[in-house]
Amino acid sequence: MKNQFFIILLVFVGSLLYTPVTAQSLSISVIENSIKKDGKYAILVSNSRYFQAAVRTGKGLKAKHSELDFQVVLIGPVVKDLAKDESLKSSIETSEKFGIRLVVCEAAMNHFELKQTDYHNYIAFTPDGFVYFLGLQESGFKTITL
Repeated sequence: MKNQFFIILLVFVGSLLYTPVTAQSLSISVIENSIKKDGKYAILVSNSRYFQAAVRTGKGLKAKHSELDFQVVLIGPVVKDLAKDESLKSSIETSEKFGIRLVVCEAAMNHFELKQTDYHNYIAFTPDGFVYFLGLQESGFKTITL
């Protein structure tokens, strides 16, 4: 008898607390329009394909909101590609044109035995790409890693 009372009480209380959950579906345009005009965004990339995608993303955002701060932090193998692969030159020039800051990790440069003079003059350098990226996060940047 005690068990039946407890079950009935549980069902009753549960029915009082039950709130149906409905998923909200935001349209793509609502989400894309939520980008702040003066927002701060950064992407950490380690390969050239992701570098090119990051630049395209930055170009699209900066075309809509020129005051937006968009940075691409480069670590790993892309650091070598950026110095040696001529096909990436157009992405660097696009970055310069749209004001997308490119920051190369000097630790990766040292690993691949590269010098600052191996890079386009628009590129900035940091001793440690991870530390720089963490600093961007602490400075309020929205960040992703590819």
